[in-house]
Amino acid sequence: MIIVRVPLRITLGGGGTDLPAWYQENGGFLITAAIDKYIYLTGSERPFDANIWLSYSSVEVCKSVAEIRHELFAKCLAKYELPNGIEIHSISEVLGGTGLGSSGAFLVATLHLLNIMRKQEMNIKDIAELACQIEMLELSRPSGKQDQYIAAFGGIIMMDIGQEGNVAVTPLELDHITRKRLSNNILIYFSGVSRQADVVLQEQNSRLRSGCKSSVASMRRIQEIGRESKTRLVSGDLDKFGHLLHEHWEIKKGLNNKISSSFIDEVYGYGRRHGALGGKVMGAGGGGYFMFYVTPEQQDKFRHKMKERGLVEMDWQFDFLGVTKIFSG
Repeated sequence: MIIVRVPLRITLGGGGTDLPAWYQENGGFLITAAIDKYIYLTGSERPFDANIWLSYSSVEVCKSVAEIRHELFAKCLAKYELPNGIEIHSISEVLGGTGLGSSGAFLVATLHLLNIMRKQEMNIKDIAELACQIEMLELSRPSGKQDQYIAAFGGIIMMDIGQEGNVAVTPLELDHITRKRLSNNILIYFSGVSRQADVVLQEQNSRLRSGCKSSVASMRRIQEIGRESKTRLVSGDLDKFGHLLHEHWEIKKGLNNKISSSFIDEVYGYGRRHGALGGKVMGAGGGGYFMFYVTPEQQDKFRHKMKERGLVEMDWQFDFLGVTKIFSG
């Protein structure tokens, strides 16, 4: 049996510039970070039969890949020879549809697991690109490249994306004190709402491809904020980074009326009134997790007020391993 683990992620700047509707015309730049919330996959051979046994939120027992209903599993398994049966179980620490990049991470984990089981060599970047190909091209989902790359690489990374879609990955080098302050000052809360990111992203892609002037101007500023965030993070000016998060969120809301809601606006405003310098809803928007930047002096009051509001804080740290095998036996 093989067990692999893949991290989920938070975005620290430039979110959305990894969408092809943007980078094919303008290039892309973003900062993203893996966190210690994981999807686990276990895989084992079934030499006694030729069945494909898949367990996730449902259970499937199939005689061929063509019968598989789970489209991510199906696309991955179709790329490998399966001389015997195979059994794969998936467990996630976080609900899907909550803005932490779960579908891209799931693809990376599945490909890594199958490479180990089939004894095929594939480097981390190639796994990330194949996961992008499956999600963006083969399944025609309106997603970008962030989730797959950060799941594969882990850490805190910058992604420079060329107009052809080529990705250059560079670690964001933060000193230990800055990194610790950053993780301490970012507080994450579940909104209680999950959503389908495809619906939000499809409209955003359409507006960008149509050349909507307001959307293009907004995305250009979001990309600039990503680069400014890099400067502030590296210099240790984290409070300014917190203010940039707020500016990013205010701009992002204007891209699409599905990104926010009266509930999201109310909670975000509540957080700002009680000490947050900035924040956002992670992922495409519409629900999922809130990320707030709160200085240490404000955190006790902020946590108390968020608890009164009924929101549950997620305990987290950065992950620096990316997708990895954690057991073989």
